[in-house]
Amino acid sequence: MRWTLVTILAMVALLAGYTVWPFYGLYRIASAVETRNSVALQELIDFPSLRVSLAVQIADAHRKLTGKSVESRDGNRSLESRFGATIADALLAQIIFNPERLFDLLGKGLISADPSRSSGLAAPFAANSLGSAWQTWLNSDYSGRNFYVAVPVDRPFDQRFGVRLRLVAWKWKLSGLDLPERMATDLAEELARRR
Repeated sequence: MRWTLVTILAMVALLAGYTVWPFYGLYRIASAVETRNSVALQELIDFPSLRVSLAVQIADAHRKLTGKSVESRDGNRSLESRFGATIADALLAQIIFNPERLFDLLGKGLISADPSRSSGLAAPFAANSLGSAWQTWLNSDYSGRNFYVAVPVDRPFDQRFGVRLRLVAWKWKLSGLDLPERMATDLAEELARRR
């Protein structure tokens, strides 16, 4: 009887730890953004996955903005779309691999080096974006090694960022950031200006 109770308590403790674990990773990222600790943030981001996540959204927004398809009629990417992808890649490199711009995106919601071009949206890791633990939990989805939460929790859904974490080498890392449509459009417009 005693071993059964110990086993049940151990299983409950493991389940509780497993449930809380991604929230701990989320708050670690928020803390690194708030303190602007680039070393800690680099350990908590899966850069290739984040880059792909943002590139797909910018490409979709650019396609909607210009009305041009990414592929030509024969199914191959046209020279223009490859050129656009190269410019989008350069734009993303300036945002993702520049610690100050990455902090501005995650902590302030700024996508341009020029602060006057603010999107007017809150940021995914601003001081009050996560709200209470209960609000964060209600806005999250957790399945296996993937965790998703929509933040800021107090904003309408069309103004929220989708933060995706993935368990990589026993650490929860930022693997994707679903941008509000307005911010994706702003990035697509910046991409169009650079072309």
